[in-house]
Amino acid sequence: MRTVSTSLVAACLGLACAAACAASERHPLQPADRSSPRATLRSFIEHSDATFAVLLDGEPTLANVAQRRRMIATVVGCLDLRDVAPSLQESMGRQAAVCLKEVLDRIELSPDDEIPDAAAADAAGLKRWRLPHTEITLVRVVDGAREGEWLFSPETVAGAESFYQQVRDLPYKATAGSPGFYEFYVRASGWMVPDAVVRALPAWARATVFEEAVWRWLALGILLAVAVIAVAATYRWSRRVNNRRPASLAAHVLACLAPASVIMAGVVLDYLLTYQVRLTGGLLFTLKATLRVAEFAGCIMLVLGLLKHLADFVVHARGLRPDSIDMQLVRLGFKVVTFLVVAWIVIVGAGYLGISVAPLLAGLGVGGLAVALAAQHTVENLIAGLVLFADKPVRIGDTCRFGDVRGIVEQIGLRSTRVRCVDRTLVTIPNSEFAKLQLTNFSRRDRILFQTVLTLRYETSADQMRYLLADLRRMLLDHPRIDAESVRVRFTGYGEWALNVELFALAETTIWNEFLAIQEDVLLRVMDLVREAGCDFAFPSQTHYEATDTALDIERVRRAEETVAAWRRQDGLRGAGFLDVRPNAAEANVCPVPGVRRPGSAAA
Repeated sequence: MRTVSTSLVAACLGLACAAACAASERHPLQPADRSSPRATLRSFIEHSDATFAVLLDGEPTLANVAQRRRMIATVVGCLDLRDVAPSLQESMGRQAAVCLKEVLDRIELSPDDEIPDAAAADAAGLKRWRLPHTEITLVRVVDGAREGEWLFSPETVAGAESFYQQVRDLPYKATAGSPGFYEFYVRASGWMVPDAVVRALPAWARATVFEEAVWRWLALGILLAVAVIAVAATYRWSRRVNNRRPASLAAHVLACLAPASVIMAGVVLDYLLTYQVRLTGGLLFTLKATLRVAEFAGCIMLVLGLLKHLADFVVHARGLRPDSIDMQLVRLGFKVVTFLVVAWIVIVGAGYLGISVAPLLAGLGVGGLAVALAAQHTVENLIAGLVLFADKPVRIGDTCRFGDVRGIVEQIGLRSTRVRCVDRTLVTIPNSEFAKLQLTNFSRRDRILFQTVLTLRYETSADQMRYLLADLRRMLLDHPRIDAESVRVRFTGYGEWALNVELFALAETTIWNEFLAIQEDVLLRVMDLVREAGCDFAFPSQTHYEATDTALDIERVRRAEETVAAWRRQDGLRGAGFLDVRPNAAEANVCPVPGVRRPGSAAA
């Protein structure tokens, strides 16, 4: 009886494999039919049986591994894996598919005419259909690229292993197409570990401990140890080269090998543990999630190291000073790029590991708003610092003046600016305030103004002044460090105690100490010229004059009195321009000029 049952199973497997291969040859790109609960259930069973038959047909090789993966992907395609993390969809899908097939091979299914086809599902408006007397459910996808397909629900996928544990002691049905599928799944290895090698291992190595064979635990330990040693050796080698030649291009490249080795080790371990050692269950899922975290951490370290060394290379190539604003701007730009790239990696990694990113972003947005409100002054200083970087009103090392403070800019940071004053005190100004001030940058001058006012004594004659002005102009025009086109020497006016002469010129230097030397030379020459002209400098003073009082001139007094009396007799005082109101109306038209009457008067 056992021989007949085995022969029947083999015949069924052969027929299923032949039918699947024939359909594949006729239509190699045609997907499995998942248009209804009946079609999905039938496609899942038929393709699972065909896949199991191919897996039993000899050892896996490089030639048939691609075909096997395509067939497994077709079976897994009947499952709705939207709730599974993308990094675990393949492994969890395979295990869930095997467990579901084991369940379907042990329980009685409804006849085909009782399972809704596409027409019946559309007529009844079905969105879900549950296999009678089970919790196995098929749902219709309502959106996305697979809209309209019927798939095993996410709840069914999540509970597939528990369903199998409940029915594993039941016998297979006579029509079961893949008996022993789960045992084959957990026992099989990849093409790099042939089954003959596994069978040749001692019995203790094939024994099961915590649902995994001992040889798999040993392979896991060896692979992890080799990966850790390789990463550590790469890190130490790169550090040694970097310490010997820290500024070389090779050091910059080798510094990125350590994080790259972490990524490579994660990828290689994932492949070996999944497809060659063939770990299963929760152990595999935990290791795959851990390896993915390590890979994304390696990506973050690689980005940090790569952008840091790239920033160092740019600063070194352009010869930027460590305290220059250009160097700080380059550093800031690379830091912003690094932050954006790392944030993108974190978001992508979280989504790949199944962590919902939308609530995280919403929380970050609310938290960012709260932080921005709490640190608004810091944000204001940060933005003002960026404005200073972009506008560059001053640079590090410039001498500037803002308000009553004058000094040399020592540092322009993201929060504040530091200025070393003339008295050597250090003033720190927040960028938000510094950006609002009126800044005078003395280091940006192409020349320095020389301007002074000479105060000469009032005893200076006009010719002396002309002589002195000519000599002063000649001296400034001939001076080797004075811009001739800017020279102006003028007598500007009379002061309270001196005659003022203004000297205006531009010294051809931008260095303050050199200007002081030029100014000193010019002032000494001015002193010589003033002495040569016979002039002298005035100083604040007042002049008092003393005189002897004299009596009035009697003759002049008498002559003035007689003249006024004659005015009265002739024309009155109005003839001399004085107001003289008389009661006689006939005198109203008297002309103010003596001896002349107004036109139209009686005398005229």
